[in-house]
Amino acid sequence: MPRNKVIFYLIENETHRKVSYKKRHIGFLKKAQELTTLCDIEIATIIYSPYSDEPKVFPNHGATINTFLKFK
Repeated sequence: MPRNKVIFYLIENETHRKVSYKKRHIGFLKKAQELTTLCDIEIATIIYSPYSDEPKVFPNHGATINTFLKFK
């Protein structure tokens, strides 16, 4: 039985939107860490959001710079 198509829309309530973002942010970083560990690959992410003053960098600033420079 196929799954139903999910319709994405903006969450109007600011509090619910922030909570949803926080949960998805944590889940995304967890998946990135798992992928790095299980597949022995380099992953570099920069996440900028209106909910924080500065961007979040995974795994750290130095490793992210090195990964992006490698592909530049």
